[in-house]
Amino acid sequence: MSVNRPYVFELARQLLTALDHDAATEQHLNGIDLQYANAERNGVDRATLDRAAHTLLKLAPADIDEWIRQEYIVDGWLRGYLPLTTDPTDPNMSTWKLSQLADAHYRNAM
Repeated sequence: MSVNRPYVFELARQLLTALDHDAATEQHLNGIDLQYANAERNGVDRATLDRAAHTLLKLAPADIDEWIRQEYIVDGWLRGYLPLTTDPTDPNMSTWKLSQLADAHYRNAM
């Protein structure tokens, strides 16, 4: 089975956002647990999510959201759910739209 790698990075970004809050309160810890639970419900285990989060921290892209959008474009080109003629600067190719195309592709690949 192929892994929707851009989606894993989206989940990792959500985890990093949850971890970025200062206080280690019970509510904060519950938020982190919810991120792991959400990932597992979507087929991404804790170790994979942690590796993706560490990858984002190591790469430290200036604009994580744009980097994830570019990941979807490259994934789409490689997996064939986006034509190679797709313009990566097209503002209509939002992360949301690309994630929907990726989701449809990976669901059909199962």
